[in-house]
Amino acid sequence: MPDASLDTNTLRLTRIFDASRERVFDAWARQDHFVQWMCPPGITLTRCEIDVRPGGAWFIGGRNESGKVFASSGKYVEVTKPERLVFTWAHHADGDFAKPRGHETTVRIELRAMGSKTEMTLIHGVFLDGYTQHKQGWEGSFDKLASFIGRTA
Repeated sequence: MPDASLDTNTLRLTRIFDASRERVFDAWARQDHFVQWMCPPGITLTRCEIDVRPGGAWFIGGRNESGKVFASSGKYVEVTKPERLVFTWAHHADGDFAKPRGHETTVRIELRAMGSKTEMTLIHGVFLDGYTQHKQGWEGSFDKLASFIGRTA
């Protein structure tokens, strides 16, 4: 999987999926699809709500295999079907949606048609202290996304 950081605090990942960009976009934009692949293996989602429109909110929460909980949320900034999604991302303190959000980053998803395939580029940042955990999380999620797209072909 190609990986090129823009700087030490911005993550850039590119992946090619064997699907049209409309199918890849729908995997991001349809809640019944999104919930099936978002978060890497070993994470159980207990909350997943997405309102994919400019100004719409999203929420994901759950726990890892050791029982540690997390809660993340943001707002959609740009939705250009089937080319681009831009949204904010922040974790809530102690994995509790009622608690304040931490440092906010921006996620940009670009989808480029390549015949019957789609090149997806994710740019996520700017992080205060690097992006190693997010990189692992996104890579695991994208592995699940590739499997999901293969099952729904």
